[in-house]
Amino acid sequence: MSPASGSVSAAQLPENDSAAALPRGAEIVRIGHPALRNGTRNVPLDKIATPVIDELIELLRATLEGKGVGLAAPQIAVPLRLFVIEDTEERIQKISKKDREKRERVPFPFEAVINPIWRATSTEITIWPEGCLSIPGFVAEVPRYRAIEVEGFTRDGKAKTWKLTGWPARIFQHEIDHLDGRLYIDCMQPRTLVSTEEFGRGAPGEWLQRLGLD
Repeated sequence: MSPASGSVSAAQLPENDSAAALPRGAEIVRIGHPALRNGTRNVPLDKIATPVIDELIELLRATLEGKGVGLAAPQIAVPLRLFVIEDTEERIQKISKKDREKRERVPFPFEAVINPIWRATSTEITIWPEGCLSIPGFVAEVPRYRAIEVEGFTRDGKAKTWKLTGWPARIFQHEIDHLDGRLYIDCMQPRTLVSTEEFGRGAPGEWLQRLGLD
């Protein structure tokens, strides 16, 4: 996927550099909010590693805490090409060892990824269920490249290349999709979207019997 073109001027960034000006966490916008479809702009290179971007990263981190494994800036209605990721050992231990191995899911320490550009390093595709904090209550089967390479910048302004396989590669692709105005429902396998809550029971069984449909 190609990075969004353009950049944000200094006038479009918050002027207050005080961490106290930011709340502990922001409200995550949901599907239907234009910020999820409008795409993003590159973070200006002279703004990386400045207090205002560092505060944005901490805001994303606080918002993500305890909710998921990745969060992109447009999910809090900030149109910048930046996301955070963290997949803790504690979270991973909640799934079976067999599933962890099949999905190649390993711990990933907290990291902010700025202005990412990615490419697949293998043609192999894996399909696993994905959910999204902006589409709560649902999951669907989503095909993703198993192995990718991502170029971007860290929060301290250093250029970095991430070589990723398995579940970390899936998280990166999911979050970069957000930066490009895409959601997992745009690339999910057809007819696989399901609720994560109880499906409901429908009409009582006796009605089906009376209708000759049991």
